Amino acid sequence: EAFAARLDAECAIDVVEAREGLELRPGLAVVAQAGLHLYLVTRAGRTRAHLDLEPLTAIHRPSVDVLFESGARSLGPRALGVVLTGMGDDGLIGSRALVAAGAQVLTEAESSCVVYGMPRVVKEAGLSAAEAPITSMAAAIAARVS
Repeated sequence: EAFAARLDAECAIDVVEAREGLELRPGLAVVAQAGLHLYLVTRAGRTRAHLDLEPLTAIHRPSVDVLFESGARSLGPRALGVVLTGMGDDGLIGSRALVAAGAQVLTEAESSCVVYGMPRVVKEAGLSAAEAPITSMAAAIAARVS
């Protein structure tokens, strides 16, 4: 919650910690809660957050794979995945699901990553539509959602 509040104070858009049933909207960034998976669920044209401990078998909680796979199911080609600096390969399976659903995935460029693990595996798998350094990522996102 403190991380979301700090980002909210620094960002031009609203940033909040995920809570059950939170309706997603343009101009809102949602940070997953520690220890819970964040799912996107769309019903009657409205996309909401769902929080869950399952799957318990996921190595990370929250997991990028779980989030991206739910985005692929819920939003299909309207989704946009963004993989930033991080260790390991969380996000690879979810990026495959997004691309298979017709969505795009952006990755952070190695030049600005603290740890070039997660973006690297997505890029090497041929799933990244484009990469950008962190200082240009907002513009790269905006170019694809406007």
